[in-house]
Amino acid sequence: MADVHFTMQGKGGVGKTFVASILAQYISTVREHELTVIDTDPVNATLSQYKALNVEYLAIQDADSTRINERHFDRLIEKILNNPESDFVIDNGAATFVPLSNYLIENSAIEMLEESGRKVVIHPVITGGQGLVDTLSGLSQLIDQLPPEVAIVVWKNPFFGDIEKDGKKFEQMAVYKKNQDRIHAVMAIPKQSADTYGVDIEEMLQHKLTFDEAIVSPIFGIMSKQRLRLVKTEIFARVSVALG
Repeated sequence: MADVHFTMQGKGGVGKTFVASILAQYISTVREHELTVIDTDPVNATLSQYKALNVEYLAIQDADSTRINERHFDRLIEKILNNPESDFVIDNGAATFVPLSNYLIENSAIEMLEESGRKVVIHPVITGGQGLVDTLSGLSQLIDQLPPEVAIVVWKNPFFGDIEKDGKKFEQMAVYKKNQDRIHAVMAIPKQSADTYGVDIEEMLQHKLTFDEAIVSPIFGIMSKQRLRLVKTEIFARVSVALG
């Protein structure tokens, strides 16, 4: 059986789509399973713009309405159950964080997926800077609500600043110490020079390109492509360890 990966975080603009794109690129490279990538974000369906990932968009709002209808998540779960040989990467937007969380819990959907033989992995993102408190709160909320069987891989995104509070790194914070037995792995996105690596990655994201596409694109110069190769190699190595 294949795995099901959800990127989830209640705060927007913290890098969930970047994480989902990394997961999709990594899994498609190293796994023999089929891969299905789904975007459920009704506000910023950014992942759907990655043409190389063949992303499917799942509309979870009623027609001609901004209302999120949790019943539309039935199609997501049924699609997963009906495709047991495919890995799934599901990018969930901030606007659907609470609805999807409620749906998974109220319908025992995660337990249902795991009973079918699927491994479910939740990928919350935490950031530094002004988003630190909110993303830590979102992580804590997920851990409190989700069943103990689910694997939680925390992604540390340093793009907005160091992930520290009162001089303590994440692994020293109360939220980590309290939930250490629930956290399967901590995945640190590499922190590189903002003027070189940072600009390259931001441009890659703006053009909705995968690493492989960017490395051969005329948009990037020789040294930019070199840096992107190095970032890809390092991130993939870390993902391999995090996913075990």
